[in-house]
Amino acid sequence: MSRTLALLPILILSLVLIALVACGGGDEEEEGTQAPTTPTGATATQAAAVTPTAPSFSGGATANVTVGDQTFTFEDGKCDIAPDETWLAVNIGQPGGEYFGLLVGSNEAAPAGARPISGGGVFTDGEVALTIEQGGSSFLMGGIGAAAEANKVTLPADLSSGEFEGTTLDGQPISGSFQC
Repeated sequence: MSRTLALLPILILSLVLIALVACGGGDEEEEGTQAPTTPTGATATQAAAVTPTAPSFSGGATANVTVGDQTFTFEDGKCDIAPDETWLAVNIGQPGGEYFGLLVGSNEAAPAGARPISGGGVFTDGEVALTIEQGGSSFLMGGIGAAAEANKVTLPADLSSGEFEGTTLDGQPISGSFQC
């Protein structure tokens, strides 16, 4: 159990990097056409350590998030949906600053049995990774195993928005919504 908990931050970092790769680093107008890839081993550590400038994402996406008794609003972001509707990535702001990053669905980092987002629905467990950075604080929701089962993202059939709720890795309640 403690080994699994120790691996959760690494998994979350990998999922955030997947979302960044899936979005092509931000600012591009064209939808991504490739499935996200998962950096592994030393490459994943190096990729996180040597990123000189974090990408910023712009577009019409917005998000409202409540963590404990704090509420955050994010604007001017980007939603990317895989061409085959297997995953959705929402990125608003700039990693390392004020940032909202959400990855939902079946992708290379998700566990076996993760479902594609096509048609919407409720997604839980390893199908969800959420990272919030605001005012020098970071909040992570997601992971693997029973501890993550209470975390969920609900997507409508048109995949244009969503709601989420659960618990951060440090035990705080988190909830909110996003619009693409």
